[in-house]
Amino acid sequence: MKKYILFFVSAILIDIIISNLVFKNTKYWKNSAWEKKWWRVSSSIYHHDILPNIDQIEIWGEKIKQRLITNSIGFRDKKIRKISKINPDNKRILLIGDSFIEGSGLNYEDTLAGQLESYLGSEFEILNSAVGSYSPSIYYKKIKYYIDEGYKFDQALVFLDVSDIYDEMFIKFNEQGNILTYEETKERPIYKTVFYSTGRLLRDNSTTFRFLNILSDRTELIKNYIKLKSKASKELKKGFFETKRDDVMFYRMTHIDRGFWTFNEDRYNEIKFGLLQSEKYLIKLFKLLKENDINSTLIVYPWPTQIFYGDEYHEVYWKNFSEKNEINFISLYDEFKKENKRDFIFNNFIYGDIHWNLEGTTIVKEKVIKSLKF
Repeated sequence: MKKYILFFVSAILIDIIISNLVFKNTKYWKNSAWEKKWWRVSSSIYHHDILPNIDQIEIWGEKIKQRLITNSIGFRDKKIRKISKINPDNKRILLIGDSFIEGSGLNYEDTLAGQLESYLGSEFEILNSAVGSYSPSIYYKKIKYYIDEGYKFDQALVFLDVSDIYDEMFIKFNEQGNILTYEETKERPIYKTVFYSTGRLLRDNSTTFRFLNILSDRTELIKNYIKLKSKASKELKKGFFETKRDDVMFYRMTHIDRGFWTFNEDRYNEIKFGLLQSEKYLIKLFKLLKENDINSTLIVYPWPTQIFYGDEYHEVYWKNFSEKNEINFISLYDEFKKENKRDFIFNNFIYGDIHWNLEGTTIVKEKVIKSLKF
């Protein structure tokens, strides 16, 4: 038995050594979705962030490659550059939001920040503080941190996502009032922590285990696709084999569970705590912006789910909130309401995803330009 254990351990060590010396330098390994995104890190103040001064090719979703560049304060940018605390020569516009505003699946020039920068020209400096999975309490904590550090902004655009309300329900704080990181909130027995960490270590350093993980992942993707196709065929009242890939992808894009609260009363009632928490921190955020002479606007927009099913709560809730608190408000719902919903969704969102593509982002940019005075 000892011989087999010794052989197994030796084989793993040899695999790890060869993988690190040879395979880790290959294009396949570097561009794999399994590559550890070391540039996405925890924050002891506002949960998570992106490291400053990085230039990386990142996999979004299953296969989209995007170039991710950050400046000296970790904001996504067109190039690595030093951001001064004060910019007396340019009007500084701050973007606040989650993955939609970070520009997931897009290179910088196609993101909202990139398009605004191109349109507005050199008189303006666009600073994009958005990171995927942010929500109102994180918005507030992050912007407060940079204002306290002495950074000056002239205008702030706060984009409130449908998922923000759901995410806000799970935010926890420590005694200092800072947001606990994902690692700090996990309640996992020690043996599971060891097992998980060992698995990640092997996956990130062993060609064999990496292959087995990818094989397992691909198998899971196929299983999930079959389940999704079954659900799509039932809704469309088509046979399983009659249901095409476009049908499956459209079902996937319009049936995101976290967005159902916007038109389903039962789900809306379940998420009320998230709404109250979001209100609390948005009030704090807009008060902070006003106290620092930063013109600000709250902006809401639909997912494909809302475009397809309609929206009973999200748009009107935040419109009423803005009127009550004297906050400038923009809704993008009318811009995304079209008669041919299916074609519109395919044309303006990443295929199989809920995030805007280049065309969808352009719609947002044009509405923002039309609605605001820069």
